Parts: sequence; structure tokens; C-alpha cells
Amino acid sequence: MTETTKPHLLTLPPEIREYIYRLILHPSANRSSIADGYALQNYSAALVLFKLNHQIYIESRKIFRDLNIFVRIETPWQEAQSHVSLEGHVPILAKGEEAARFNGHTMSVIIDAPESPLQATETEAFVILLEDLEKFCKVWFYADLTHPGLNRFLRLSLRLRDPHTPSWDEKRIHKAVQKQLLLPFGQVKDLKEVVISGDPKPLPSIEAELREAQKTPHQRPEHCLREATQLKLDGNVELTAGNYTAALKKYVEAWEAIHIVIRGRKRHIHADSFFQGELREPPYEGKNGQSERLILRVQLVANTCQAYLKLEDWDSASFWGMRSIKMLREAMGADDTQELPPEDEAVLGFPAADQMGKIYYRTALAYKEMGDKVQARKLLRVATIYLPRDEHVRKELAACALRIG
Repeated sequence: MTETTKPHLLTLPPEIREYIYRLILHPSANRSSIADGYALQNYSAALVLFKLNHQIYIESRKIFRDLNIFVRIETPWQEAQSHVSLEGHVPILAKGEEAARFNGHTMSVIIDAPESPLQATETEAFVILLEDLEKFCKVWFYADLTHPGLNRFLRLSLRLRDPHTPSWDEKRIHKAVQKQLLLPFGQVKDLKEVVISGDPKPLPSIEAELREAQKTPHQRPEHCLREATQLKLDGNVELTAGNYTAALKKYVEAWEAIHIVIRGRKRHIHADSFFQGELREPPYEGKNGQSERLILRVQLVANTCQAYLKLEDWDSASFWGMRSIKMLREAMGADDTQELPPEDEAVLGFPAADQMGKIYYRTALAYKEMGDKVQARKLLRVATIYLPRDEHVRKELAACALRIG
């Protein structure tokens, strides 16, 4: 075979070329994961396809537009973009002037407060992928629970648009795509006003479904606590069965049920205001929502440490254990530079004192396995005050004391 007859991309059948384009241009192929559940979206390498020749440009552009649907979000609040990125783990594709000039979006989301003086400020815009819109709406969901009543001042405008069909042709957005664009906003409740428009016009059935979802109230705190408790128990079953990774997954789901999001080693605590006050439904009648949530949080940390110990992941066990220990110390007014006597550090009146003792004990075991016997002994001394009748704690303290003299 001569050089001129060697097969190349354009000699392949069209269906094979399309398959190749889809592999290269898919959003997931252009997303790189970084620490703690964050990701970067960058198409610069993939879009070299557009520069090869005219035929490849026309063919690959169609596939790119099919696979990548963009949403432009506009708000008068400068901090919104960083909040969405940092707390929601949503990759931002364009921002500022670049986002304002961007014209390839299939929906614009405009959030404003019509009766607020903030309307005089300049609008901030940023662009995200459709597949990240659910996460964007989840950030708003959590903001509503954290700052109850805020949504009553906000107006949401959703405007559909077909960015690629020529102006003389009929605009169209497939029904399935309209659902993906509009229905995530069903979790955003109690807004002052919701305006839905566009060219093409949204399908009435989808608009009705969205508005019905927005009318459905948030689940009550008691429901969230019951769900999280069941997920914790499911995780304990997996832990007992030796399925330690499955147990950790259940514990993460339990955290999320009480509106605490775990991504890698990042933990985002939402909805403190939502859990405040007296509970009215079984089995929590008359109890305080924040206290019940705190007890559950401590139980989940203790069980998470145990799962990591079983996996022999000493670093993760110590990380999650020390995170809670440091938070307790900070609540007492102490910092990392202070040495508290064990009698002062152990808060026996803490709502989940026995579980806190297990956190100290299991964190100590992790430090012992990592060779830090001094830190292990400090933690074990506190654990013995929390758990004075626990033989395992006393034996570990004695063994640790013997080894370090």
C-alpha cells in the first residue's frame, strides 16, 4: 500500500467517524477530576478537531452541539459564582465578560430581587454544562434551608432558546432536553415569582410539572433524621458483614440526608436553621432538632472511623476523627497550641459522649498504627474518661504507655 492510499479519518465509514467524534467531544472526556470531588472542564484539546479541515469541522461540530448543552446563569450577586463552584463542586466554563458574550447557551437563568436596591448593581454571569445544572439547583436548595425566607424576595426567569437553528427556521428543543433544563428547579421553593418563556416555548406539560414540584414543601426535619438513621443502620449492616467500602457509601448517603455533603475530604454543612426548634413527629417528639442531628453526626463519624480502620486506611481514620475532635476543642475555646488535661477535654455532658469516646479511641488506634504513639496516648487518656468501663480502651492505653515508657 502506497503512502497516498493509507486509510485516514475521512476514509472511514461515517458511522465510525461519528463514534470517534463522540468519544473525543463527550463532556466526560474533557473533564479532569482533582481533589475532594472538584473537576475542571477544558475542551481546548478536543476542539482541535474543528481546525483540521472543513468536512471534519462540519461533522464534529454537530456532534459537539448534540453532546454539550450550555446554561448561562445571571445574578446581581458577585459571590454566587464562587459559592456554586466551591460549595456545589460545579465547574464554571466561562465567567465575567466571556460569559456575557457567550451565545451558545440553550437556556438563560436569571435570578434577581425586583424590590431590592441590588438591582442597580451590575449583573454577574457564568456558564455551566446542563449535566451540572442539578448540582447548581442543589446549592440553591441548601441556601434556602440555611437562610429560610430568602426565596420570598427572589424572582427566577427561565428562558429557553435554540442557539443553532437559523433564524428563518423553526426553533426546537427536544422534550427530553426541556425536562433536563427545567425540572431541576423543582427543588427551589417559595419564590416570589417564576417566569418561564423562550423560543421555542416550553412545553405546557413540563412547565406544569415544574410548578407542581415547586409547590411541594421540603421534607420536614423529622423525615430527614429518620432517613439518615436508616441509612446509618444499613451502613452498620455492611460494616458487620465486612463490606467496609459499601458501609462508607451508606454513611455518606446518611450525611446527605441531613444536608451535610461529603466530597472527598471536604464537608459542607447546610441547613442549620432548618433543624432548629422542637420536633413534633415520632420518634423525636419534644426533642431538639439540632441536638438530634448532632448525635447522629457524632455516630456517623465514629462508624466512619471504624470502617477506615477495618480497611487499614489509617490516614483517613485519623483525619475524620481529628476533624471532630478539633471542632469540639474549638467549641470549648481551645486551639491546636493548647494542651488540655484529659479531665478538661472530655465533655461528659455532651449529648453523644459515648460515641465521642469511640472517636477518640479509634483515632488513637489510627495514630498508633502510623507510629505516632505520643498522640495515640493523649487521645486514649481522653477516651478512658469517656469510656471508663471499656476494657479495650484501658488495654490499649496500658500497652501504649509501656511502649513509650
